[in-house]
Amino acid sequence: MSLSGFRTVGEKKTLAFLCLLIFGVMLVAAFWPFLLHPKNRVTWLGNEDGLRFGGAGIVLSSKKLELPDSGTSAGVSLEIWLEPSQEKYSTALLAVSSSANPDQFRLRQAGDALVVLEEPFASSRHSTLAALWVLHAFQARRRSFIAISSGAHGTTVYVDGVPTKKSSTFRVTAKDLSGQLIVGSAPDVYDSWRGEFLGMALFGGELTPGEVSEHYQAWLHGRPEVLKNDQPAGLYVFRERPGNIVHNQITSGSDLVIPESFRIPFKPFLKAPWTEFSFSRPYLRDVFINVSGFVPFGFFFCMYFSWGRASRRTVLATIVLGAVFSLTIEVLQWYIPMRDSGTTDILTNTLGTALGAMLYRSGTLHALFDRLESRTTP
Repeated sequence: MSLSGFRTVGEKKTLAFLCLLIFGVMLVAAFWPFLLHPKNRVTWLGNEDGLRFGGAGIVLSSKKLELPDSGTSAGVSLEIWLEPSQEKYSTALLAVSSSANPDQFRLRQAGDALVVLEEPFASSRHSTLAALWVLHAFQARRRSFIAISSGAHGTTVYVDGVPTKKSSTFRVTAKDLSGQLIVGSAPDVYDSWRGEFLGMALFGGELTPGEVSEHYQAWLHGRPEVLKNDQPAGLYVFRERPGNIVHNQITSGSDLVIPESFRIPFKPFLKAPWTEFSFSRPYLRDVFINVSGFVPFGFFFCMYFSWGRASRRTVLATIVLGAVFSLTIEVLQWYIPMRDSGTTDILTNTLGTALGAMLYRSGTLHALFDRLESRTTP
């Protein structure tokens, strides 16, 4: 079969089969593992209090979490008691979100570091994201007690009861910790944490170093009930197994629910490219993969449509096909929890299709392939 034209109908049928094969491979790559309602991989620990997150796991508050707002001077505090299963990857750990601002408050494990992120004002184009990094906060398969206490003079992060990071400019307010509480997953993308989550407490005020040290000893020795003496707004000790409810030990607070299926609560539909953009290596790698992956699509479909030399019309038809195919993929991926729905992929896939179609039309490969074919044909 010559790149410059088809000699027989059989050759076009062969090319049609090749195009369908490319189409099928791309569908598998786009929708694998084809799970609309994947099982929520959160289980109770068998011999102690706590939950195990095995990836694609999430726990949600049963209703909006609300901390008493007494002004910035009163402050807020958050404590978590956990054991990560790895310290190699960057994964979402905890978030407090709303439909208007999914990223208002987040905790991430970045290798062995803790990253505290807050975005108090949702914006489509201009980021107001603030970050506080705490190095060496985690160690794989070792329990860590993290306390974040914020007040009028800034924020202090404690690791195992010891003040480890202080910032006079980074502040967490009651508003930041009011919303949908999400444990083990990011609020808007597929990004899941792995490990054991053993306890959590929230306070409507700033804690002293002495109080944090006492709380660490209480969690360490299995006596979290003593934290009630310091009037927490929420206290979760994870003793309910079995079942799908983690009760708040403070009767007026919100419980936690373990859904049967994994889902992402604030997943965006066709996320705008400027909100997806990043100079990070994973983002640039994905752009390269999406562009290069659609070059064969554009090349061979343009060849099929041409039945010979490609015209501008066949190139345009191929590009439109690639754009519609990519748009369809992104729309359907919104229904798959383990896939993202964004417009960046539509742009990069269409660009790859255009490059492939123009590569075929340019004829630069025609002579090379025809020469190789003439040498191999007896």
